[in-house]
Amino acid sequence: MCEFSLQRINCGQATSVMSSDMANGFDEINIRLAYGMRCIGKCNSAAKTFCAIMNLPPPAKVERCNDILLSILIRVSSESMRNAVEDSVKNNNSNMDITAYFDGNWQKRGHTSLNGVVICYISRD
Repeated sequence: MCEFSLQRINCGQATSVMSSDMANGFDEINIRLAYGMRCIGKCNSAAKTFCAIMNLPPPAKVERCNDILLSILIRVSSESMRNAVEDSVKNNNSNMDITAYFDGNWQKRGHTSLNGVVICYISRD
């Protein structure tokens, strides 16, 4: 995150603006960095390495963003699933008798990964 400062020569008044918006008390760029690292299965040390390579200041503690990310992901996934159910009921002539099949997979074998994916197949018989 950068701070842009403007100082007027005539009156000496200064104005500063941050390059990143605030979200839930954190700079949005830090939340995005934490999310990006989690999506590729990396942690705080990878974020520090990335910032060092890009000649950026070290990130705020990425772990502090986990609670924010969790609440956002729960909200988004719940809304997505609710929309899928509503679409399926609508496409099934308002019949709520719908069967769903679920399957999942982990990023790494042996369930040692924190990242996984779940797929839902919907059958309207």
